Amino acid sequence: MDATQDYLLNLLIEIDTICKKYDIEYFIDYGTTLGAVRHEGFIPWDDDIDINMTEDNYYKWVEACKKELDPSKRVYGDGRIDRDFPGVFGRYIDVESIRISNNFAFWRPICGQCIDVFYLLELPGDPVKKQEMIDLYFAYDEYSNSSYRHYRYKNDAQMKLYNKFRRMEKIMGKERVLKKLEKQLFHKHYDDCDTYIVTSARKYGPSSIAPKEFYDTVYYADFAGHKFPISGRYAELLTYYYGDDWNILPDLRKRHSQMSHTGISCADYVSDYMRILDEKKLKKERQKAKHILVEEGYKIGKHLDLVHEKLAKLALLKIEKKIKENNLDLNSLLDPSSPEKLAVLDDVFSDYYDKQLKPSVRYWENYLDIGDDYFYAAIFNLIYTRNNFTAANKILKVREANGFEPDDKFKELWNVVLTTRKIKALMLYKKYDEAEKLIDEAVEKYPYCKEFEIYNAEIKVVKNKLDEAEKLLNELIKKYPDNFRLKKAFGDIAFSKKDKDTADKYYDDVMKNSNDGLLHLDIRKKRGA
Repeated sequence: MDATQDYLLNLLIEIDTICKKYDIEYFIDYGTTLGAVRHEGFIPWDDDIDINMTEDNYYKWVEACKKELDPSKRVYGDGRIDRDFPGVFGRYIDVESIRISNNFAFWRPICGQCIDVFYLLELPGDPVKKQEMIDLYFAYDEYSNSSYRHYRYKNDAQMKLYNKFRRMEKIMGKERVLKKLEKQLFHKHYDDCDTYIVTSARKYGPSSIAPKEFYDTVYYADFAGHKFPISGRYAELLTYYYGDDWNILPDLRKRHSQMSHTGISCADYVSDYMRILDEKKLKKERQKAKHILVEEGYKIGKHLDLVHEKLAKLALLKIEKKIKENNLDLNSLLDPSSPEKLAVLDDVFSDYYDKQLKPSVRYWENYLDIGDDYFYAAIFNLIYTRNNFTAANKILKVREANGFEPDDKFKELWNVVLTTRKIKALMLYKKYDEAEKLIDEAVEKYPYCKEFEIYNAEIKVVKNKLDEAEKLLNELIKKYPDNFRLKKAFGDIAFSKKDKDTADKYYDDVMKNSNDGLLHLDIRKKRGA
């Protein structure tokens, strides 16, 4: 760990100690959970920690902080405790240090090293009431936070509510408006609750809306030499938040923007710059700028709706042009047993993927409508040709957000992805008998799916059926010569046979050339055993 990570770990240990003392259940979450599962510690280039807890536990936590924290060393920030705090989530803050970035610069006096504390707000199960509460919360979150936008995309209902709150403020004052809204939003329980709002509120959908079942159980994971609680269904949670390839290390390692410094207190740092600023004027100007940005963001979204309509038409024209110019029968290309046909199919949809998967298009939740038949073929290709379930999921979620319901044919195709996810989870949870049964069924039902073929080899290695595994691996490596999961499996067989030189040959190749974090972790653990 670097100095910042070491500092944050000590803060997490403090939180864990308080939670144990007051019987408060919490989870490390988001990138911290990802780090726990993929690295058994921090993501190497990460410099923050996030935790989560249910709303009831959150209020117990706030009361515990009042009793336990020495304000000369630690403070707890929350938008309902301190209206100057820039969000409705909480933050456990070390005021003996500083943590500087554009967003932190004027959060007086709370610019120290910190851990974000989110909480899980129940939503009603009824779809109409659920959407009403989501709209109300997202509008409230934006209105209550006077420092920056939590999210860009807003539907018409959310923007209408946001403007309504601003009009009410002129009559009632902001504090009374906030109290009124908080009475409608918080301390609510629903017998039919199946979904939470996670108060990070970064965008509609993951990672601000989460199925309740993900947080029903707890698993204690290894993290930097300690045990901390994560979701008992962490495999499903990570897939939901980060996609099916959450185990893959990114090529461009995204880092947080903060420059963190310790050894200087918040008070010293803040007093140094606040002496030259007019705090009252500063807050007023920031609030004014915030409202302008919210309005502009909404207008940009409306404009991009029109832009993306044009992109959809362009993508459709290119698909039809390729089919016509090459005299293709689209249905005949949907043949998972033929690599040649799949290669042609992939070329037909390559331009569509480039457009639909652009971050700017997905960020604004625009679906490039190319018609149901073409859409089915595009997803079929992602699953069988590209083996890219994350991309398929991203497109599907955007499509669903625009009101499109999958038909039975599509549901059957999507079952390939769901089955793969279930197998991956069972393997991680070491439920190998269940995994083996499901793999056998999947291989029989979907004989040309690459994922099931590879899992079939991996489960045989795990269950020590080494002769069967070796025979199958020799067949598969001819089809997929660059697949590192297969190479890792060869290494595992050699490791089981105590053939260290052969195992190291395969393991070195995987460690040097693959970007699968779970493979790396398992190899490191085997070598350290």
